[in-house]
Amino acid sequence: MFRFSSTSSRLWTAAAVMALTAGAATLVGNPAVADSEQCPNGSFCVWEQSSYRGDFRHYTASNPNVGDYMNDRMTSYWNRTGKTVAVYEHSNYVGCMFSVKPGGSEAAVASHFNDKMTSLRVGSGC
Repeated sequence: MFRFSSTSSRLWTAAAVMALTAGAATLVGNPAVADSEQCPNGSFCVWEQSSYRGDFRHYTASNPNVGDYMNDRMTSYWNRTGKTVAVYEHSNYVGCMFSVKPGGSEAAVASHFNDKMTSLRVGSGC
């Protein structure tokens, strides 16, 4: 019968813990970061999917209607305008949902704001 010494046993235990820890770390991954090459400086950028993925549009000025393409489709955003941006549920700046400070971003908006943006105002808050 083979017997481990207490030192060998501790080494095997340490190796097993390290292997499990390394495996768990790869499962967690890194949080998504907005791509500065995709979102130009001076823009308010919106993506259709979470984590800055999917179809994308950027706006440099207030827009009373973001257009059919992005209307009611925003899930993530990044404000690179240098000004506060107000995001509205309806056209013509009606129904302010939230304000985004300069540099603010969100990889996934709260579910009650998801896919609801219709207009935005640069340089204004709610």
